[in-house]
Amino acid sequence: MHTKQLADTLQNLPAPGDYYSTGSLEIFPPTLNVNQVGRISFPLLPAQMEQLINVAERAPYGKGSETLVDTDVRRTWQIDASRIEIGGKYWQQNLNEIVDRVKTELGVDCEVSAELYKLLVYDTGSFFVSHRDTEKSDGMFATLIIVLPSLYSGGELLVSHREKEVKLDLSHQDAEMISFAAFYADCLHEVLPVTDGCRLTLIYNLIRSDKKIPLPTPPDYFQTQQKTAAILKHWAQCLNENTDGAPDKLIFLLEHAYSIAELSFDTLKNRDAAAANVLIPAAKQADCDLYLALVSIEESGSAEYTGYGYNHWDEEDEDEFEIGEAFDYSETISEWRSIDGGEPDLPVLPFVKEEFCPPESFDAMGPGEIEFQEATGNAGASYERMYHCAALVLWPRKQYLSVINQAGLHAALPVLKNLCLQWKSSKKTETKNEAKTLAGYLLKDWFPKHCAQSNGYSSNQFIIEFIKCLRRIGDAELIKRFWLIIAEKGVYKKEDGLALVQISSLLPWSDIVSYATNAITVSAVQAPGACIVLLAALSNKREQEERQQLNTAAQTLFLALPGDVKRFPDLMPWQHKNMALSAEEVADILVCFSMIIADLAEQTLDYMLAWPEMYGTDKILLPAALHLAASSVNNELPAVQRLRGIVMTHLQSRLAEPLAPQADWSRGFKIKCSCANCSELKHYLKNPGQAQWRFKAVEAHRSHIEHMINLNRCDVDYVTEKKSRPYTLVCTKNRASYQRRVKQSHRDQEALAHLEAVN
Repeated sequence: MHTKQLADTLQNLPAPGDYYSTGSLEIFPPTLNVNQVGRISFPLLPAQMEQLINVAERAPYGKGSETLVDTDVRRTWQIDASRIEIGGKYWQQNLNEIVDRVKTELGVDCEVSAELYKLLVYDTGSFFVSHRDTEKSDGMFATLIIVLPSLYSGGELLVSHREKEVKLDLSHQDAEMISFAAFYADCLHEVLPVTDGCRLTLIYNLIRSDKKIPLPTPPDYFQTQQKTAAILKHWAQCLNENTDGAPDKLIFLLEHAYSIAELSFDTLKNRDAAAANVLIPAAKQADCDLYLALVSIEESGSAEYTGYGYNHWDEEDEDEFEIGEAFDYSETISEWRSIDGGEPDLPVLPFVKEEFCPPESFDAMGPGEIEFQEATGNAGASYERMYHCAALVLWPRKQYLSVINQAGLHAALPVLKNLCLQWKSSKKTETKNEAKTLAGYLLKDWFPKHCAQSNGYSSNQFIIEFIKCLRRIGDAELIKRFWLIIAEKGVYKKEDGLALVQISSLLPWSDIVSYATNAITVSAVQAPGACIVLLAALSNKREQEERQQLNTAAQTLFLALPGDVKRFPDLMPWQHKNMALSAEEVADILVCFSMIIADLAEQTLDYMLAWPEMYGTDKILLPAALHLAASSVNNELPAVQRLRGIVMTHLQSRLAEPLAPQADWSRGFKIKCSCANCSELKHYLKNPGQAQWRFKAVEAHRSHIEHMINLNRCDVDYVTEKKSRPYTLVCTKNRASYQRRVKQSHRDQEALAHLEAVN
């Protein structure tokens, strides 16, 4: 409703100028001298036309960042301004008169200068297809065409803007008359084919003397401004009352195209300037923020080659490609400009069709020029297409935080952090309320998706920073809402579990128990380590009665411990390996379970001993026991004492084994390969009297023996002797196993000493 009302109000405004200007002027013929030709007579003579063409060059056209010559697109001749001298007693006066008429009709209210750019010669058959002029000089805003006295037919100028188009015939038979036309640089224009004779034109760039042009003096818009202000006030009220259907922003697309350098309230043209002149005071009355920005639609994807023959790849003809599958598509608003000419620090925002005034104007934003890229290397052909349109964008000032929230966590979270810091220093209730409002938006729109494990949970830094903000705000309702999200989605990072505990004091313990139990149920299989940290942190410094309420969560976590693959029939083997716990996590879970329910800790230790491949004594249990021994707080827990005893028995048993180097050259091995070459290797390893073995073989066989020695950690050094082919692998036995046992014995003694010190 509001979008249509605003569009109806603004679209029929009387504009302070039009998109083009045209006319004729009776003059004293100017003097025109062209380098290598001399003075030109008027009307232009056929002989001089030929002379001009002989010294001219084919006029190019712009395609993206390239400048190309293609007579299928532009067929005309050009002579640069540096090779032209135009004058006469009255010429400057005539030119000034033309410029004054043009700027008035275009609605420009500042000094304008005309900079000569080219002399164009259109002979019979010449034309230029529809195109837009580039802004060739700083401050250029329009193009002026002056047709010098010349006899020709055809060559009409078509100028179009949005749905409007005008056809201008600038030809004159009278030598004392010239015709002119000017149009804004963003207008599409076309020169139809010259059917007879020659069309001789001067091309000027129209340049503003001051780039910060004030808006053209408009008609009296007072009543329209009041009507617009009423529309905006009602819209703001609907948003404040959460009325369904009210858009968060209003986007009014402008008629003219503006470059980034020209994007400013001061440089708006025609109806665009009129719309801004209405909205600026109306937005102020309705307490709305108004900005000028760039609305963009960008798309990229794969392209398919449709040409035939090898030579087609070099023709750079876009018709040889067609659009394939789209990979990326974005709709954004950026390049913000404020009324005072500043560039506000606003993020790139998304938009929806319903925010356009009217919504149907979004459909008119068809994608612009398509650029195809040929296949290179391993990459296939691709395409990019984009469309940009300037727009006036506004929202109620009270809805600023809602708009910032649309940009996502990366943009909204820094604003929330800043509000929290302001609240900490100022203690203003208004600032705290703003922080609570923005935190509520983030909880509603972003964290349910961000916390989902299925989305990769890639950047938990957002979680940590948000929890810090919740601590500063200290609002129990917001903390509860966040915990409810965690309860539904689960917890997958250890740091998140620790941070969650820090914001739990404002909630009833029974609620925290319920939320934590649900979260562990959801994520224990995918992230047991994070669940262990959460449960351990919650049970720490709690009374026994409170800890016992975590029994269900502990039982759930126990059933999710890795080890027995039958517990997880839906997981792949590699997923089982990824579930493995660290020694510190094993220590934490034994302590945690011991504080919640001692029998469960004992049951957990039994489970770990039953699955040595997952909980190896040397890899997991020994480091866990040492980790616990470093802290005297939990050493008296029965499960911890039992673990320590099991590990000490293991160490004592290994230390009791004889430790001496072998007296002969026989070496143990676990080689399972039964090929002929490995049979020779085994025979060599068993032989007590053979210290060296020379294996002469091709490279593949030598490499296999090297691999088996390394794989099975055989007590063998080897080098390749390259005296004759095939080369010889020279193997020499060493005492590596004994040396490893010596180092292991020293480590065992140190570990045993640490564990015995606890007793």
